Amino acid sequence: MKLSLLPVKYLLIALVLLGLVGCSTKMSYRFLDWAIAWELDDYVELDKSQQQAFDKVLDEFIVWHQKEELPRYVAQLDNLKAQMQSDTLTPKLWADHMDYAQAHWYRLFEHVFDGILPIIQSLSDKQVDALIAQLKEDEVEDSKEYLGKSQAELLKESNKRQQKRAEKWLGKLTDKQKAMINSSNESRLATLDMWLEYRHEWLRQFEQALRQRADTAVFSERMRVLMTAPQTLRSEAHQAAIRQNSENFGKLVMDIYRDLSDKQRSKLWREYDSLADDLRELALESTQSASN
Repeated sequence: MKLSLLPVKYLLIALVLLGLVGCSTKMSYRFLDWAIAWELDDYVELDKSQQQAFDKVLDEFIVWHQKEELPRYVAQLDNLKAQMQSDTLTPKLWADHMDYAQAHWYRLFEHVFDGILPIIQSLSDKQVDALIAQLKEDEVEDSKEYLGKSQAELLKESNKRQQKRAEKWLGKLTDKQKAMINSSNESRLATLDMWLEYRHEWLRQFEQALRQRADTAVFSERMRVLMTAPQTLRSEAHQAAIRQNSENFGKLVMDIYRDLSDKQRSKLWREYDSLADDLRELALESTQSASN
């Protein structure tokens, strides 16, 4: 699901991209509260009491995340590195890693749910109208980005995105490696229509839940699904296609890894270890702060 479809996306946007874009992971993390507040302003303007409640949830969330979640990320990074270096990473294991990473994501929503729900429930009709209007605008803009393009155009854009991401970690790609990416993208199962249908259904149910927010029990039940288990809204065919594409991408990862030059391999593990070390240091800081 795109971040723009989530009511608390401002809690998570920096966390998922940590270390993958921008400059320093540690620097990004220390400005997390600012980034979240900035994102929030794009979707809804809270009143004073709502802002105070949100700030309290945010402060607790960051402390919890740094102490409890960052070690999980480091452990998974260490496990993935060991599997790659021992050449035991399979397409299935890669897909399992993606499922595990998704579990990290949903666990964040589960943690903040009880604190965020009353804030969302307290939104006025005017605030709800503004929020839904912005989300629908995002949906239209994202749909325009993909609809009307030929398969050849979509393939070209996908190749360009993946090559750019790969070069951040590996440096300049060879023609053979670029061909591997192209071949993998050509074999991907088409999920665009299913994804657009899924996100539209999520937004429809989210708006419906907000319009019924006066009924606390019903609102809580529906929001818990939308925030912590949105994947259940996907069709079985969509879920199966996602899994197959994830396994196919895992095969691409290992095919390229086996083809790396010494220079590329050195850059990969330098970037990788830098990310893992930053996360370790941030997690250690939380432990040291708690003991002081």
